[in-house]
Amino acid sequence: MTEIQHLIGGEFVRTTDRAIETVNPTTESVLGWQPDGDSAVVDAAVRAARESFEAGPWSRWPASRRADCLNALADLVDDHAEALAEIETSDNGLPIFQTRGGHVPRAVAHFRHFAGESLRLVGESFPLDAAYLNLVHREPLGVVGIISPWNGPLAVSSLNLAAALAAGNTCVLKPSERAPLSIWRLSSLIAEAGFPRGVVNIVYGGGESTGRSLARHADVNAICFVGACEVGQEIMAAGAQTLKTLTLELGGKSPTIILADADLDRAVDGALLSVFSGNGEVCTAGARILVEAPLFERFLESFTERARNIRVGDPLNAETEIGPLISREHRARVLGMIEVATRQGAKIACGGSIPAHSPRGFFLQPTVLHDVNPEMAVMQDEVFGPVAAVLRVSDADEAVRVANGTRFGLAASIWSRDTSRALALARRIRAGGVGINSTPIRDIRAPFGGMKLSGLGRLGGRWSIEQFTATKTVSLPVEGYALPRFGLRARAADDADH
Repeated sequence: MTEIQHLIGGEFVRTTDRAIETVNPTTESVLGWQPDGDSAVVDAAVRAARESFEAGPWSRWPASRRADCLNALADLVDDHAEALAEIETSDNGLPIFQTRGGHVPRAVAHFRHFAGESLRLVGESFPLDAAYLNLVHREPLGVVGIISPWNGPLAVSSLNLAAALAAGNTCVLKPSERAPLSIWRLSSLIAEAGFPRGVVNIVYGGGESTGRSLARHADVNAICFVGACEVGQEIMAAGAQTLKTLTLELGGKSPTIILADADLDRAVDGALLSVFSGNGEVCTAGARILVEAPLFERFLESFTERARNIRVGDPLNAETEIGPLISREHRARVLGMIEVATRQGAKIACGGSIPAHSPRGFFLQPTVLHDVNPEMAVMQDEVFGPVAAVLRVSDADEAVRVANGTRFGLAASIWSRDTSRALALARRIRAGGVGINSTPIRDIRAPFGGMKLSGLGRLGGRWSIEQFTATKTVSLPVEGYALPRFGLRARAADDADH
C-alpha cells in the first residue's frame, strides 16, 4: 500500500487531510492512499513556488543550466521506464503496450525536447534607422499551476511541466486523484534531478478541493488544465478574477470521415485505432465515424468483425488491446449513454455490455452502434469509452456538415485515395488537428489544441513556450533620437517677464 505525500518546497509533506484511496481498475483492490489537499496545502505550495521564483536561482540561471536539470530528469525517467509503465497501467488500466511503448517514452521525449527548446528561446530586434532599437524578448510568467488528467498522467504532466520549467517558471502540479501513482513516483525522481527547492511542487487531492483552490489562487499566474469541458469553463471563470493566462485542453467528439474512394482496409485500421486506443478514454477519439454511402455496408461489416476480435483483459498482459475503464462510476456512465442511444433508435452491432469473463474489474466490451443520427447524445456528447457510432452520409458535403455539427473541435481524420480532395476537406473541418489517411499524429514540435469548446491555446514546441511566457519590449535609444524636452519654453518666458 502506497502512502502518497505532497511535495512542497523540496520536502515531502505528510498532512492530516482526508485520505482518498486509489483503486486498481483491473482488480478493484486499493493500491494506496493520497491526501485530499485543502486550500492551506495549496497555499503552502504556491508560496513555495512564488518564493522560489522571486528569490531563487531558477529563472535567472542560464538556459543551459535549466536544460541540464530537465535532461537529468529525462534520464531518470528513462532509467525507471518499466516500473513507471507498470505503475501507470495498474493505476489507470491503460494497456501496458501503450504505457511502455508510448506514454513513458513520450514523457522522456518531452523533458529532453524542452531542455533543447529553452536553448532556442530567442528575441527579436526592431531598429528604427539609427535612432533606437526595440528589443523584444520573452520572460517567464511566474507561478504556473498544472492540473493533469488520469488517462495520461505522465505524458500530459511532462508536456506542460517541461515547457513551463524550460521557460523559467516555477510550478505547482496537481495530478488527477483517480490515477496519482506515476506522478508520485515522478516526484522522487524530481528530487534526484537537481531542481532548486520550490521549483516543482506537487499537491494531491480532488478537483472540488485541491484543483479548485489551485485554479482560484490569486498568486498563480497561469493555469494549464487538461480535462472535462465543464471544469475548464469553471477554471476560466475563476481565472478571470486575476486575468490568469489559461491553457485549456478540453473534450472532443472527433469525426472520422471515410469517403467512397478510401482504401477500405487502411480506413478500418485507422478508425479502430482512433476510437479504441487508450480504452477509448482519449480526448481525440474518433468516435463519430461518417462513411460515404457506397462504402458504408462493407465498412460496417469489416469494422464490426474486427471490433469483436479486440482482446479485452488484464492491461499488464502485453497482448491486451483494451483494459478496464477508470472506475465503476465511469463505466456505468458509458453504459448509460449506450442505453440512451438504443432507446433513441440506435442498433448495437457488437458489444454494449460487460464481458462475461470479467467478474471483477471495470471492463466493457468494445461497442459499435449504427442506425444513429447526428442529433443523438452519443453523437454530440463525449462518451470517453470504447464506443463507436457509425453513420451513413450521402456525400462529402454532408460529412463536413455533420463533422462540424457539435460544440467540439479538437481532431478529425479523412480517408480518401484523392489526397488533394481530402486536403480541401480538411480546410473545411473546424478542428485543431486533422489527419489525412492517418489519425492525427502528435508531434512534439507541432501545435496541438482545439477549437470551439475543445479548448484554448496550443501546446507543443515553441507554441508551449509562448503559452508559458510573457512578451516584453525594451526601447533603447542609440543615436539621432531627439528626446522632447518639456518646460523649457515656459521657463524662458517667465524669465523675460521678470
